[in-house]
Amino acid sequence: MFFTGAVVIFLFANANLASAHLVKRGVFGGSYGFNSFEDFDHSDSGYSSAPVVYKPYHPVSPAEIASAIQAAKEASANVMSAQRRVQEAKEEVLHQQHVASQKQSDAALALQKTEAAAAIQQQEAKAAATGVVRAQQRLAQAKAEVSEAQRIAAHKEAHAAAIIQKSANNAAHEIQKNDDAARKISAIQSHGSAALRQAAAAKQGSLTAASAAVAASQHSGSNGDGAAGPWYGQKVIHLQPWG
Repeated sequence: MFFTGAVVIFLFANANLASAHLVKRGVFGGSYGFNSFEDFDHSDSGYSSAPVVYKPYHPVSPAEIASAIQAAKEASANVMSAQRRVQEAKEEVLHQQHVASQKQSDAALALQKTEAAAAIQQQEAKAAATGVVRAQQRLAQAKAEVSEAQRIAAHKEAHAAAIIQKSANNAAHEIQKNDDAARKISAIQSHGSAALRQAAAAKQGSLTAASAAVAASQHSGSNGDGAAGPWYGQKVIHLQPWG
């Protein structure tokens, strides 16, 4: 279950990282005009902003994550193998104990028969007891192997979990960095749009004033046609009288 959750976390982090890179390409592409830092001219709009600088990003490679997970799986398999050997050693101990008990029973029965037969049975009983001791020694060795395999497996699993967590943290950092850049670009675009609207309003006001001046001049010329002729009011030089 640990590895299932780890794989899910890894896939989710990689999907977010791929989405963050896609947003980064869309926002900083050079073909979007005001949507990129190079194309937006801050001097025309009267606004300026500090350049966005990020530290280098060193992600954990998928190969490292896969290698760590594989090592943890192999360590778990070693634990299972050692546990099987323990079970086999236990069964051998039980078998040897059963054999020893049977031989001891046979030896006790042989004592009632002849001394020679009893000696043979005693030798077989000693051999069976020696087999029990050796089986117990193998059981202790198998238990020690299980303990060592469990220690190695725990270390490998902790290493794999640390790598997966590091990859998830890096992906979250990359997503946060792109979100901050997107917010800054949105603010720049908003200020640029406001400046363009102000420039358009000023231009419209100038055109309106010029139109009003032309209309007033034309109206004044039309009122003076009866007294001084149609050219009155059009660049006429007034001369002072002699004397």
